[in-house]
Amino acid sequence: MYKQITRDDRVCIALLLRKQYSHKGIALELGFHRTTITREIKRNSVNGEYEVWCAQRKTRDRRELSKTKYRTIENNTRGRCLVLKYLRKDWSPEQICGVFKTVSHMTIYRYINRNPKYKVLLRRHGKKRRRYGTSGVLSRYQANKRSIHERGALPAVVGHWEGDTIVGKERKLRIITHVDVLSGYLVAQLADASANAVYRCAKQYLRVLPCETITYDNGSEFALHKMIEKVTKSKVYFADPGKPQQRGANENVNGLLRQYFPKGSSFANITNKDVQRAVRKLNSRPRKRLNYLTPRQVFKGGAVDVLI
Repeated sequence: MYKQITRDDRVCIALLLRKQYSHKGIALELGFHRTTITREIKRNSVNGEYEVWCAQRKTRDRRELSKTKYRTIENNTRGRCLVLKYLRKDWSPEQICGVFKTVSHMTIYRYINRNPKYKVLLRRHGKKRRRYGTSGVLSRYQANKRSIHERGALPAVVGHWEGDTIVGKERKLRIITHVDVLSGYLVAQLADASANAVYRCAKQYLRVLPCETITYDNGSEFALHKMIEKVTKSKVYFADPGKPQQRGANENVNGLLRQYFPKGSSFANITNKDVQRAVRKLNSRPRKRLNYLTPRQVFKGGAVDVLI
């Protein structure tokens, strides 16, 4: 079955190229044919460098250019003037189509969507809604996600993590958090809001710590979950949308971390050293649910029997 390369795929391609994977190796990792990857890199590289933003822009520009010559209204000056004339008379696209039968009403709506300045000519300006009976198309990364219901109950051992991000005022910077469910032990890092940043954080911390499972929410920043599984040798699961209680340990510790980085504050004024200082304080703070042991003591000292 033919599959188009998405932005998430391009993030993976760029990352694997930096890790000096061959085109064949990248194709095997992502499930594409080797020639598809070779063509993608050749067409969308600039000066021998493959960058995600540039590849996305070049692909979008090619698609727009390929469609232009087939667009009815753009390529018919007389028809375009007719449509605009009657839109200014407060006619609807359906009325124009019904009387003149030159183009369909959907063609007129698509023309207006490509030229937003003409939206004021429409009588109604409601939200753009998905057509009845259709559903959003999941990306390959969303479709391959494991549900938390496949995970089952967690055993009383360290190594089962929950992950999330805390958003700053400007939304471009986030604190990526991973919390061990049993002990409440926290690892965190200040980074941007990209999937690549989450992957790097998991690789830095969870690859060297006990890690059996990771449970995330459904944010797009966790799109590289398959690569996280590979580097941490664990299984990644996803909670149900709108059910933060399914990741209760993470939500609780994120709330404690907000003591140091309040909601609505700017993360542009802090550094990763500030984040690590707060992490050390939380990991050294006794918890009632741990019989007043610290998360560090439980995680490092194997004090599981105290909790059972």
